Amino acid sequence: MRFPNRLVLSAMAGINDWEFARNFQAGFLILGGFNADRKAMEAGIRALKRGRKEFIFEDPISGIEDQLKKAVEDGRNKGINIRSSSLKGYVDSARLASEYGAVVEINAHCRQPEFLEIGCGQSLMFNPDRLVRIVDTVSKYSEVIVKIRGGLELDYTSISERIFEAGAFMIHIDAMVPGGGADYEIVREISRMGNVIGNNSIRDAESAKRMIDSGAKLVSLARMVLRDKDIFKKLLRDDVLASSIEVI
Repeated sequence: MRFPNRLVLSAMAGINDWEFARNFQAGFLILGGFNADRKAMEAGIRALKRGRKEFIFEDPISGIEDQLKKAVEDGRNKGINIRSSSLKGYVDSARLASEYGAVVEINAHCRQPEFLEIGCGQSLMFNPDRLVRIVDTVSKYSEVIVKIRGGLELDYTSISERIFEAGAFMIHIDAMVPGGGADYEIVREISRMGNVIGNNSIRDAESAKRMIDSGAKLVSLARMVLRDKDIFKKLLRDDVLASSIEVI
């Protein structure tokens, strides 16, 4: 895949619909997180009731398709970040992604209790056999990215190796450190095995390029764009971040 620059708008549940994402100059726009089956949607409703932002669709897959239809005319690379309690939800989303020229990002990152209870999000990191089965199946229908969270008591080398072997195109690592900051060493380690999107503590060109220097092919931002709507414009003043890249 060729990306026109090194920047990614990362998924934010209840925020990153197409109307929001289209305003940013990132070369890769990840929509969602979306809930792709009924149990995940019900979890989203419970999270919404306690004040979380969520995308709530009467029919999960139809709602995701509506977002992809709106985005199809834009030539940039697009992804859909997906949570599902069932393999079917991931597969249905992958079929849509393939139809509309998008990529599926499996959400193994969300730590909200409503989703952990049904086997979504970060819980997949603690059940790597299930995560690998999902990646192996979904990669038969579309390109797959897996979004994971750092800072946990896990063997990231082993899990990442298995994710890539199962067919993932990229791992998107939130390189968080408990208490704040980014773990550049975990980015460096996973990058030795395959393609990486680096995320966490990106505030300026210097921090973004440090992530790239650690091995990440692309760099993503999420909540930072809510604080500074011009952050991508500022980052694209840097020649390295503004350069195109082909990721294979």
